[in-house]
Amino acid sequence: MIRFDARRRQPWRRASKTNTARTMNNHQTHDQDVADDTRPAAPVDFGRSNPLEIGVSLRNLANRGDFLTAEYHGGQIVTRLLDVDVTAHTFIFDWGGVAEQNAEVLAAPKLIFHAAPDGVRVEFSTTTARRTTFDGRPAFEADFPAVLYYMQRREYFRVEAPVLDPYICCGELPDGERFRFEVHDLSLGGVALRTMDDRVASLAMGVTLHDVELHFSTPGKVTLDLKLVSHRQSATSKGDRRYTLGFKFASMPGSAENTLQRLITQLEMKRRSLVR
Repeated sequence: MIRFDARRRQPWRRASKTNTARTMNNHQTHDQDVADDTRPAAPVDFGRSNPLEIGVSLRNLANRGDFLTAEYHGGQIVTRLLDVDVTAHTFIFDWGGVAEQNAEVLAAPKLIFHAAPDGVRVEFSTTTARRTTFDGRPAFEADFPAVLYYMQRREYFRVEAPVLDPYICCGELPDGERFRFEVHDLSLGGVALRTMDDRVASLAMGVTLHDVELHFSTPGKVTLDLKLVSHRQSATSKGDRRYTLGFKFASMPGSAENTLQRLITQLEMKRRSLVR
């Protein structure tokens, strides 16, 4: 049996697993992401249908600890992959914190998962999930998707922000306190912010920060809403905590999109001129 346990790669969790019976058919179809934006952007789709390749892709998501959104009719949960069983073609993902939502997930005939590691959108759908236990705790188990899609869209093309003259993001946290973070990279779909401010450790996944200002040196600034979709913590050479927060643009006025498009084009042209 070929297995992967995400918690063995993460020091804050140790693994043991009790499996439930696997009786569901492993036939899924790819559907339109109900949470996807409506901007016209032709995707370049790469579908993987080989179970071994699907297993590797799921294992990579688990190994990185990436957050995924699992959507079902009427709702969604934010989760992580915990375990991947390549032989049985199943994977386990985290139980939610709301009992009502967990019941809805178990009752849903189909789940649509999506994530955006490194700016590449990953999407797949599964049939009904089952309840199982993992590390002594409740968890969900589902069959491998029939196809796993990688989609590279123009809004996911990211460029790194300047380091010497950094762009700044400022606004209010949910509790009303002000923040000022540096921009790590940005795209037409979202922005990554970096900070050593420990207040962000308590930010909940999916929280929306309203009327946030992104300040750039040349084009000025844009004001929009940001939705938290990823949260990572690392350590500096001195042992201090550093946070990288990934946000999706929850609102995108036309003027802001035009400003970002010009800025991204300028940064990419500058980057290319430096590597020639």
